[in-house]
Amino acid sequence: MVEKQKNIMVSLASFAENYRKETSQELIQIWFESLSHLSVKQIAKGTKKCLRELEFFPTVAQFLEKAMEHEKESDRWQEIDPSQLQLEHKRQPVPMPEEYRDLFRDFVKSKTL
Repeated sequence: MVEKQKNIMVSLASFAENYRKETSQELIQIWFESLSHLSVKQIAKGTKKCLRELEFFPTVAQFLEKAMEHEKESDRWQEIDPSQLQLEHKRQPVPMPEEYRDLFRDFVKSKTL
């Protein structure tokens, strides 16, 4: 948690310098509480993206949006742990009911090529 707080402080200091705005203790506390669920990597990503893309000091919501961009599960490449067993799909055919089989056979016989 201390490392995250250091990174949030660095982010806020970067924003304060770049956007020429002072930060209060209340603002720092709000950011600590609001960003506590983010990883250090996400905090760094959000800081870089905000500094590059925003013209004004970011709100917590804007920061979260930038930090979480492309963070959907489908966007991430995940390495498979070789010690974990992977389930394989086994295909099992479903038999066609006799009634439909007869109907299909009659249909095919009625058509000529």
